[in-house]
Amino acid sequence: MRVLNKLSDIVNFLVEHVIAILMGLMTVVVFLQVVFRLISGSLPWSEELARYMMIFMVYLGASVGVRKKNHIAIEFVANQLPGKGRTVVDIISDLLMLVVFAVIIHFGLNVVRVTMMQKSPVLRVRMGYMYFSIVLGGILMCLQTVVNLITSVRNLATGQADSIEAPSVVGVDVGAAEGREGN
Repeated sequence: MRVLNKLSDIVNFLVEHVIAILMGLMTVVVFLQVVFRLISGSLPWSEELARYMMIFMVYLGASVGVRKKNHIAIEFVANQLPGKGRTVVDIISDLLMLVVFAVIIHFGLNVVRVTMMQKSPVLRVRMGYMYFSIVLGGILMCLQTVVNLITSVRNLATGQADSIEAPSVVGVDVGAAEGREGN
């Protein structure tokens, strides 16, 4: 488990830095597009490049969100359960997410295969490479979900509750308002 956690942390670290680099590059490209549009005319490649960088950032960022459990969720029922019940809900949720990510990877690979011969209008890059962002994001989300799933199963087996903080609504600590301790 330690090796898998370490691998997940390394992958997450690298993904976060790639996202930061893509964000910086995208900002520069869009800024240049605005400047050139004011001065002499637009850069034909800038909009397409910015779009592809944004697509990769979305799929890479989704894996970071999975690892940190930051994705939107309906937690009302799960938060009413005791620690073990919450952990069971987490396990079921992780298993369902793995199924969804497997479907995303499967159909993403089909899309990559079909679009590999198409080229983008301006940059002339094979579209299969752009659609590979779907597959890459799916693989990374699977990795992060497996780590979360193993952690939840281990916590259930050892009797530990997940370290989930009580949600806060408009600055009010819901756990404290209900008399529970916040972590």
